[in-house]
Amino acid sequence: MRQRRLEDYIEHADDLAQEVVNAWGINVSTGTAATVTTDFKALFEIACQHRTAKETADSHREFNILSEQDITKEKLTRESFAKAYMAFWEKNAVVF
Repeated sequence: MRQRRLEDYIEHADDLAQEVVNAWGINVSTGTAATVTTDFKALFEIACQHRTAKETADSHREFNILSEQDITKEKLTRESFAKAYMAFWEKNAVVF
């Protein structure tokens, strides 16, 4: 199995964060959220932080009020999520 580079996770962070949120939603809707690992719950929290920072930055872009703080927060949360997702994936990947 080819190991992905951090840059790959950063590039796809928005889609990966959505996948994490979707997986959480499936667990909640099926009543299995209590069985989700602590590692996944931490990843979900970081995914939500990234999505919130991105939504804020996107909204501020739309109204032309984007600040350097918005840009920095979006970048840092994207990188933080990508690192967390990469670590989670490497720890929990199933090798065939």
